Amino acid sequence: MAEIDWFNKPVENSRELILKEAFKLFLQKNVEKVTVPELERVTKLQRGAIFYHFKDKSAIFEEVIERFFFSSLNILYPISPDRIYSLKEYWDKKHQRLNTIQDWFKQESISINPCAAFFHLAEQANLYIPTFKEDMKNLMKTEKEYWIRVAYLDSELKGTNDNACFWGKIWKNVFLAKCYEACYGKENIFIDDFNMM
Repeated sequence: MAEIDWFNKPVENSRELILKEAFKLFLQKNVEKVTVPELERVTKLQRGAIFYHFKDKSAIFEEVIERFFFSSLNILYPISPDRIYSLKEYWDKKHQRLNTIQDWFKQESISINPCAAFFHLAEQANLYIPTFKEDMKNLMKTEKEYWIRVAYLDSELKGTNDNACFWGKIWKNVFLAKCYEACYGKENIFIDDFNMM
C-alpha cells in the first residue's frame, strides 16, 4: 500500500479543494446532512464550479472515500512493517500515526474525535458505496498481516511461529479496541493508555 503524505499535501486545484473540504464535512456529518450550499461556503466555489467536476454529491462522496479514507489520513490504514522488528515498535508507530491524525484534525479545525469520525465515516460508506465492504475487508486483512509479520520478527517471539501469529492477531485486535474505546473516552485520546507494552 503506497503511502502519500496527506498531512502536508498542498491543494493544487479546485477539484482537490472540493474533495478535501467535502472529506472534512463527511467526517463530521452524515452524508445526507452535507449540503451543496455548505460545500459552496467551505470551498468558496459556486455550485456550477463544484458540479463541473462532479456529477452529484454521491460522486463526491465516492471519490472522497476512495482517495482519503483508504489513505494514511485514516486511523485504520495499515502502516508498512518494513524495518520494524517488534510489536512494541509497531504499536508505537501506530500511536504516532494517531497523534499525527489528531494534530491534522486540530490544524483543519475539525472538532470531532478522530476515532469516532472514522468509525462513523466507515459506516456511512458501507451504507452508500456497494464496493466499500470488500475494500474494507481487504484493508483489515492487510492490517492483520502486517501485525503478524511484525510478531514473527519480534525477538521476544522468535522461534515460536504459532505464538507469533497469535500475538500479532491479539495486538491488532487490542489496537482496534483501543481506537473504538477512544470514541467514548477522554478529550486527549492518544496518551498514556496506548502505551500498554
